[in-house]
Amino acid sequence: MASEAPNDIDRAAIAEHARRTAEQAALRNVRRTLDEIEESEIARRAMLRKVLVVCAILAAIGAWLVWGLMFGDRGMPKPPPLKVPDKIQQKQ
Repeated sequence: MASEAPNDIDRAAIAEHARRTAEQAALRNVRRTLDEIEESEIARRAMLRKVLVVCAILAAIGAWLVWGLMFGDRGMPKPPPLKVPDKIQQKQ
Protein backbone atom coordinates (compact mmCIF):
# COMPACT_ATOMS: atom_id res chain seq x y z
CA MET A 1 0.00 0.00 0.00
CA ALA A 2 2.89 2.30 0.55
CA SER A 3 3.63 2.36 -3.17
CA GLU A 4 0.05 3.42 -4.07
CA ALA A 5 -0.04 6.52 -1.87
CA PRO A 6 2.62 8.48 -3.81
CA ASN A 7 0.82 7.75 -7.12
CA ASP A 8 -2.41 9.14 -5.70
CA ILE A 9 -0.58 12.23 -4.49
CA ASP A 10 1.08 12.69 -7.89
CA ARG A 11 -2.25 12.32 -9.69
CA ALA A 12 -3.87 14.84 -7.35
CA ALA A 13 -0.99 17.26 -7.88
CA ILE A 14 -1.21 16.82 -11.66
CA ALA A 15 -4.98 17.36 -11.59
CA GLU A 16 -4.58 20.48 -9.42
CA HIS A 17 -1.89 21.82 -11.75
CA ALA A 18 -4.09 21.16 -14.80
CA ARG A 19 -7.01 22.94 -13.13
CA ARG A 20 -4.87 25.96 -12.27
CA THR A 21 -3.43 26.07 -15.77
CA ALA A 22 -6.93 25.98 -17.28
CA GLU A 23 -8.11 28.75 -14.91
CA GLN A 24 -5.13 30.92 -15.80
CA ALA A 25 -5.72 30.42 -19.51
CA ALA A 26 -9.40 31.32 -19.09
CA LEU A 27 -8.49 34.45 -17.10
CA ARG A 28 -5.99 35.50 -19.77
CA ASN A 29 -8.67 35.07 -22.44
CA VAL A 30 -11.14 37.15 -20.43
CA ARG A 31 -8.53 39.84 -19.84
CA ARG A 32 -7.64 39.93 -23.56
CA THR A 33 -11.33 40.26 -24.46
CA LEU A 34 -11.79 43.08 -21.94
CA ASP A 35 -8.73 44.86 -23.32
CA GLU A 36 -10.14 44.58 -26.87
CA ILE A 37 -13.49 45.98 -25.71
CA GLU A 38 -11.74 48.86 -23.95
CA GLU A 39 -9.65 49.64 -27.04
CA SER A 40 -12.74 49.67 -29.25
CA GLU A 41 -14.49 52.03 -26.81
CA ILE A 42 -11.50 54.37 -26.84
CA ALA A 43 -11.45 54.32 -30.65
CA ARG A 44 -15.22 54.96 -30.77
CA ARG A 45 -14.91 57.96 -28.44
CA ALA A 46 -12.03 59.38 -30.47
CA MET A 47 -14.04 59.00 -33.69
CA LEU A 48 -17.08 60.65 -32.08
CA ARG A 49 -14.92 63.54 -30.91
CA LYS A 50 -13.53 64.02 -34.44
CA VAL A 51 -17.01 63.89 -35.98
CA LEU A 52 -18.28 66.49 -33.51
CA VAL A 53 -15.37 68.80 -34.28
CA VAL A 54 -15.97 68.47 -38.02
CA CYS A 55 -19.70 69.14 -37.55
CA ALA A 56 -18.95 72.23 -35.45
CA ILE A 57 -16.57 73.54 -38.12
CA LEU A 58 -19.11 72.92 -40.88
CA ALA A 59 -21.85 74.62 -38.86
CA ALA A 60 -19.62 77.66 -38.29
CA ILE A 61 -18.77 77.87 -42.00
CA GLY A 62 -22.46 77.52 -42.91
CA ALA A 63 -23.46 80.24 -40.45
CA TRP A 64 -20.73 82.52 -41.82
CA LEU A 65 -21.91 81.96 -45.39
CA VAL A 66 -25.55 82.59 -44.51
CA TRP A 67 -24.57 85.73 -42.60
CA GLY A 68 -22.59 86.92 -45.60
CA LEU A 69 -25.48 86.27 -47.98
CA MET A 70 -28.00 88.04 -45.77
CA PHE A 71 -26.01 91.06 -44.69
CA GLY A 72 -23.13 91.27 -47.15
CA ASP A 73 -22.88 93.38 -50.28
CA ARG A 74 -22.49 90.34 -52.50
CA GLY A 75 -25.63 88.70 -51.24
CA MET A 76 -28.87 88.12 -53.04
CA PRO A 77 -29.86 90.97 -55.37
CA LYS A 78 -32.15 93.44 -53.72
CA PRO A 79 -35.35 94.33 -55.56
CA PRO A 80 -35.67 97.90 -56.74
CA PRO A 81 -37.54 100.14 -54.35
CA LEU A 82 -41.27 100.42 -54.89
CA LYS A 83 -42.58 103.72 -56.15
CA VAL A 84 -45.68 104.77 -54.30
CA PRO A 85 -47.82 107.31 -56.17
CA ASP A 86 -48.79 110.47 -54.34
CA LYS A 87 -52.47 110.03 -55.07
CA ILE A 88 -54.42 106.87 -55.59
CA GLN A 89 -56.60 107.01 -58.68
CA GLN A 90 -60.07 105.71 -58.23
CA LYS A 91 -61.94 104.03 -61.05
CA GLN A 92 -65.35 105.41 -61.89
